[in-house]
Amino acid sequence: MAVNHRNLYQPLVERSLINYQIQYLARNYDFGKQSRIAALIVQEVNSQIEKVERELGIHRIHPFHLYLKWCGVKIGLPLFLPEYLDPILNGIGDFRESSTLVIDQCRKVCERTKARIKDIQLVGLINPYSLVRARYKKFCSEQRSTTSFQTNLRNEIDNIKPHAPIDRIDAMDIGAPMSLINELTRFVEYEGGLGHTVAHHIVQELITLRNICCPRTRHLRSGEIPLLATSVNAHLSEEVATRFRRLTPVILTVWTQEERDYHPWENPITDGMLKKRIVRVCFEAYRQNGLLSLMDLQWIFQISARKVSELIRATQKECNIIVPTPGTVLDSGRSITHKEIIINLYLQGYTVREIAKMTYHSPRAVDNYIGTFESVLILKLYGIPEKLMARILRKGISLIEEHLELIKQHFKSEEDIKRLIYMKEVKV
Repeated sequence: MAVNHRNLYQPLVERSLINYQIQYLARNYDFGKQSRIAALIVQEVNSQIEKVERELGIHRIHPFHLYLKWCGVKIGLPLFLPEYLDPILNGIGDFRESSTLVIDQCRKVCERTKARIKDIQLVGLINPYSLVRARYKKFCSEQRSTTSFQTNLRNEIDNIKPHAPIDRIDAMDIGAPMSLINELTRFVEYEGGLGHTVAHHIVQELITLRNICCPRTRHLRSGEIPLLATSVNAHLSEEVATRFRRLTPVILTVWTQEERDYHPWENPITDGMLKKRIVRVCFEAYRQNGLLSLMDLQWIFQISARKVSELIRATQKECNIIVPTPGTVLDSGRSITHKEIIINLYLQGYTVREIAKMTYHSPRAVDNYIGTFESVLILKLYGIPEKLMARILRKGISLIEEHLELIKQHFKSEEDIKRLIYMKEVKV
């Protein structure tokens, strides 16, 4: 079955500042989700504010741009732009061709800003894994103990306390010259047919949203990237079209100072280092109420979504943790790794509270997973068909199949199932 690349990458294109602002107006004011008037208002406000800030010399970093301070020069490297998808969508290349476009565009940014960065250093910061492939043919697997890696990773996760974008801006960054606000207010009044007070609020809120999503360089540390991520409050069953899903602005640490000091353009990047960085940004996003998809991670780290998925799954199994993604938190996608981890720990005798602490999942979510598993277990013991199980439990048939697969892995016979149920003091 052929992959529809346009549908696959469309959510990335739609996860833009303009769409975020339009959907904000749709949720908070009397605008439709696809309102042309709302789009016109958003574009006019952004355009006029950008013009004024250029004149004032205010430098912002836009979503999906990696901020670096290199030899005193501040640069924003675009890790994703819609035009990077051209080779894939036109059928003339794959992700590697797109990665070449990323490097070329970032090189132009460095030349324009007069950043004295060597080409090998630029590649090492944007896509160090291409250097690994070229020199070593595969990722370098360092010699380390699983226990040590698990302990270090857990310590790092526990210490992740990111500052959300809204906490970084100050009073000077939530407004604009009064003359411009008045001009834009009149524009909104005329185009939207709104009263002065409502129009004034819309202008101020759109400016604030833009400034939160596009922080000034003085509000960022070198190695950070602002991003619009899927909100943990997104309702995927209701917001089927990705364009209308709730988003939230986050700021992620792509490179720490220690990692940059490692000089990735000179030294091989190991799979352990990559796992640590991926897990870090996922938890940073989650603690800012956002979730990163495999596609987000693909462009942040410039490696294939398949490789990202492999590394996340391996880390989860090695460390008995659940990495927060739309698949694990919102139950989107086909991955059952998080269910498998929770059920494995449950069958080993851990309590709900212990499992929640170990996996960084909420006790309520853990309890729901275990409750569904136990229900499917009992229904299977009575020979209830899969479709009827789904109807009784009010769950999707695919979810029932996933739990049945877990039962098949852990129980060799009906007697094994009965023993577990008896231990839970349930009479059969």
